[in-house]
Amino acid sequence: MGPRSEVTNPSATADGSDNALAFSQLMLRFQVMKVEGSTSITAPRDRVFAMLLDPEVLKRCITGCEDFTPTGADAYRIKMSAGIATIRGRAEGEVLVNESRPPEHYRLSMKGKGMGSFVDGWAAIDLTEADGETQVAYHGEATVGGMIAAVGSRMIDLAVKKVLGDFFEKLKQEA
Repeated sequence: MGPRSEVTNPSATADGSDNALAFSQLMLRFQVMKVEGSTSITAPRDRVFAMLLDPEVLKRCITGCEDFTPTGADAYRIKMSAGIATIRGRAEGEVLVNESRPPEHYRLSMKGKGMGSFVDGWAAIDLTEADGETQVAYHGEATVGGMIAAVGSRMIDLAVKKVLGDFFEKLKQEA
């Protein structure tokens, strides 16, 4: 299922003459996106699992990541530069590991904001090993709101696919 979007604003006016109201309508725009996929990495499962939770590896593999710092047990702060269409800037957020069964599974929750936008989501990652390779399967959901949601679900979907593709290519090089 592809990304869905919904706009809600019970106080909208028909003529749209109020700039503050127009801005508030933009900020109320949000999209719920689902993502899933898989990739193979030529490395043992325990190594891939460890890499996927290593702050230094993640900092190198996440495009635009400036900082990925542990803030406690299974908690991290992320700072990054990002952009989609004409919206570019810096974002900050937190990543929490909500459940972990090394080396086969973990689930993350993520929250972030920046560039007049926000994201709130989760992802589950499952790893299986066969023939010297690790199969990484992931699925998740995120609510994206604000200015980024206004660019449209097709553009967001393409950007997410690109970011994930780049991430896994860099991770394969790390292995």
